[in-house]
Amino acid sequence: MRSRRDDRRLITRRAFIFAGVKAALGVVVGARLFYLQVLQFAHYKLLSDKNRLVAKRILPPRGRILDVNARLLASNKFTYSAILDLLEISEKDRAKVTDLIIKEKQLCSKTIAELQNIPKTINRDNRLVLLQEDLNWDDLAGYYVKSSSIPGIIIEKFQSREYLYAEELSHVIGYIGAPTKEDVERTENIALSLPMAKIGKMGVEKQYDEELFGKMGVQHVEVNSRRQFVRCVSNSESIPGADIHLTINIDLQMEIYKILSQHGGGSCVVMNVNSGAILAFVSYPGYDTNIFTKRVDPSVLRELYENPYKPAINKVISGLYSPGSAFKMITGLAGLDAGVITEHTRFGCSGVHELGSHKFHCWRWKYGGHGSINLRRAISESCDIYFYNVAERVGADKIARTANDFGLGDLTGIDLHGEKSGLIPTKDWKKRVKKQVWTKGDTLNLAIGQGFTLTTPLQLVRMISIMVNGLNPVTPYLRKYQEITSTDRLKYKREHIELILDGMYDTVNSGTGTARNSAIDDENFEMAGKTGSSQVYHITESQRSIGKTVSDDYWLKEHAIFVGYAPEDEPKFGITVLIEHGGGGAKTAAPIAREVLLAARKYC
Repeated sequence: MRSRRDDRRLITRRAFIFAGVKAALGVVVGARLFYLQVLQFAHYKLLSDKNRLVAKRILPPRGRILDVNARLLASNKFTYSAILDLLEISEKDRAKVTDLIIKEKQLCSKTIAELQNIPKTINRDNRLVLLQEDLNWDDLAGYYVKSSSIPGIIIEKFQSREYLYAEELSHVIGYIGAPTKEDVERTENIALSLPMAKIGKMGVEKQYDEELFGKMGVQHVEVNSRRQFVRCVSNSESIPGADIHLTINIDLQMEIYKILSQHGGGSCVVMNVNSGAILAFVSYPGYDTNIFTKRVDPSVLRELYENPYKPAINKVISGLYSPGSAFKMITGLAGLDAGVITEHTRFGCSGVHELGSHKFHCWRWKYGGHGSINLRRAISESCDIYFYNVAERVGADKIARTANDFGLGDLTGIDLHGEKSGLIPTKDWKKRVKKQVWTKGDTLNLAIGQGFTLTTPLQLVRMISIMVNGLNPVTPYLRKYQEITSTDRLKYKREHIELILDGMYDTVNSGTGTARNSAIDDENFEMAGKTGSSQVYHITESQRSIGKTVSDDYWLKEHAIFVGYAPEDEPKFGITVLIEHGGGGAKTAAPIAREVLLAARKYC
């Protein structure tokens, strides 16, 4: 039988053991707490902050675009968008949530594809999916209701692009759109991974995209366990994009667009001949660039690209046309420079120039031609036969070199993407590309701007500008304050240029000039220039035998061209007007040029 003393010893021993265990546990807990709170403090603070803090990237307001007089052409407006944050949805619930969203609201096909092909690994760069842009009040209310039952839906307020003269400036300003994967990789701009991000896709928006975009900001926001906003912890403001001022005068631009709207398709460009500043730049028809500020219905795009008048093409810099008689000044100057003709050289025009069994006709062939004619009259009355004779004497290579000197067949360097160089054909080009030998007929076609010859309307106005500004090869530009000057003037004799310009003056202001009906009755603002017709259809000998000179089909009629300048005594404005399938340049293009130049005097 144990004594009381034994019991006390047992209790003491147990207490000691329990105390030892308790002390050991305390040491373990303490060590663990030390490990977690001291050694692992940074790690768990980071995890806590990830749950508590949300880093919100802030897109900067895009820079505005203004005209030469600081009038707004492209600005921004506040809109709301619905976004799905995939990191706010558990992996097992993602399919269920996306199916629910697709069923509840009809979304565009691209969004549905994104929702149905969610990457397995979600990170900061792919966590957000744009559901719908530019929400109206009904849509906004609907999404707020859904957000209570569907996790991950966020309503974001941001600035969307707004084009104030969408159609009239569609080919100048262009538009913005969602960046592609290639765009993001090329620029290394992490802001482009945001679903609301937009970059320049065409026009000035694309040319100056980096400056217009600005710099992204970051806002750190504290949220509660339900991911609701509690407070803003820190804020790094975004930097707005730079404003871009253009040389365009919006009053003149609008006036020209209204004039061209009376025709099917065409273009008109007005340039300061001395500086290269573009005062108006119209490709007609245009299109509503505001449709590209959000996702576009495929049927709208299909209608745009299938329109027979080709509104999607920038005809001023990408439209390629045979310059026709607007090229004759080049052939005449080549002949003068080579010494094969002078101002007194005359050739007889009976209306037909025979080359072997082939007949090359002058436009006055039905009336017996122009008779004996010199260079000045050949330009003003647009005699084809005269320039056939010049070409046979001077040769194709010299004509091509002269055309190249005045910027034809080459990029002008304007600050826009998508410009085409056109073509001034040569013997080497035909042998290399066509695998054919150059013929005398090719030389005659080149002489009057036909055959393989292709130019853009902008090249033609640059050609005229160089002729009237003292042979300074100006570079056309759209951004104000960035005039590009050149000291490398062309080496042509001034008296030869004056003779060419005299012919252009007579074209409009003499009693026999082709554009005499478009003369401006103001001795302080006389217009000079050259008419042209760009053939798209060959009239056969059998058709000529019955007096037919043009097709009855609109799509087979020649393009009407006028290139010119004003005022004649102190040139300031250079102009090209091209009306697709408009018939003769004297009938259609020259009267438009008259109206436009008078408007340029008024507004500029």
